[in-house]
Amino acid sequence: MNSLADALERVEKRRKHLEICTADAAVATELQRQFATRNVDVEHTPVAGFDEPGFAIVRGADGGFAGALGLDQFGAVLSPERHPPWELGTTDVDTSSLFDFLEQTLFASYDRRQMIAATREIEERAWRLGDGTLYVGFQRESALLEQADVYERFDDRDDLAVAVFIADEWSGQIGDISVVESQAAEIGQFWFVLFDGAENRDQSCGLLAAERRPGEYYGFWTYDSEFVSELIAYLESTYDPNP
Repeated sequence: MNSLADALERVEKRRKHLEICTADAAVATELQRQFATRNVDVEHTPVAGFDEPGFAIVRGADGGFAGALGLDQFGAVLSPERHPPWELGTTDVDTSSLFDFLEQTLFASYDRRQMIAATREIEERAWRLGDGTLYVGFQRESALLEQADVYERFDDRDDLAVAVFIADEWSGQIGDISVVESQAAEIGQFWFVLFDGAENRDQSCGLLAAERRPGEYYGFWTYDSEFVSELIAYLESTYDPNP
């Protein structure tokens, strides 16, 4: 891996197929619209006499079954609520199944609200474990300042270390959090959140997205520990955050 763009290109090559099984054509049409900008083929399978909202089946590029999920859970990402990471576990919204389901499926046209919701899913895992290192690319100082209260809490969270990357000069301080300033174009272009999982590789996860238009993001999230480790190794060797 020679750049963050290389990682995004790798996922672009893994196209998925989503089968929407529902009797409600309007629901299928809306999900087809939502996923039209993803690296996903979407198909509607009418299910007659089915009272529930329906379900979705996802298949990999080879056509193999990858999972199924009720359509009522898709609203957690399509119209997300914004909760701090220490409250996600106490809300009525179960986002974990949906994020697992859509792993390494490209999303497009995410706004900042959706990006923060996706970020919280990874932050919550780091918060719950209270150990390891969280690597976060905020692009700009202003974005980091908006999340200062959240990251002050992270700084006091047990043995969890945090390294933040921005393309601007950093004039503030958030506890002992390491802030890496870099003029590299990719630091200003990409929003990323990577958690190494500490000693438990099964807990590692990551999010990477490029801002292709102002406030509009294109990317993916992953729970592949080897992929996450590769992304972290790239950041460590290129920017030396030393959290």
